[in-house]
Amino acid sequence: MTHEGTLAALIEQLGHGRERFDEDFARDLARELHAHADRLELPVIEGLGLVDVLVSFSMDREMRLMVTGYLPAHPGSVTVRWDEREFPEVPVALLENPREEPYLFATLDFSVRGRAARLKAAAGPWAEGTRVTLRALATVGDRTEYRVEAGGRNASLSPEQLELE
Repeated sequence: MTHEGTLAALIEQLGHGRERFDEDFARDLARELHAHADRLELPVIEGLGLVDVLVSFSMDREMRLMVTGYLPAHPGSVTVRWDEREFPEVPVALLENPREEPYLFATLDFSVRGRAARLKAAAGPWAEGTRVTLRALATVGDRTEYRVEAGGRNASLSPEQLELE
């Protein structure tokens, strides 16, 4: 048996009791969905036959759902995007039986873009104390990382590696 609803209804259900549906909520939402990824399905994406599916909540002034995957036996990837106002029209299925290849859930929060931080220790191409510029705060599955840039180089670093200024 499968229960079908919409992305908006699922978000409302998981956000019950929350005062604000802000960036912190979106990260919590993505972690919760990732924890149950083997029981979640987006029928539109299944209809496309995509594999290695990444489901991202992108936050850059507005929330977007970005789903990227690959078509088997074809080069390149396919991305499907919904704006927040379209969430009531995005079907979601809650499955009784687990999926063989669960989606990977992620977030990209651009609200930190441009903030400065310093490295607490050497990391990637940089020495301890190097000043970096934040590009985004990301979650991938249950992992959190900052996407940073300095001197024309980019890297992903854990929050523990940085001291925000």
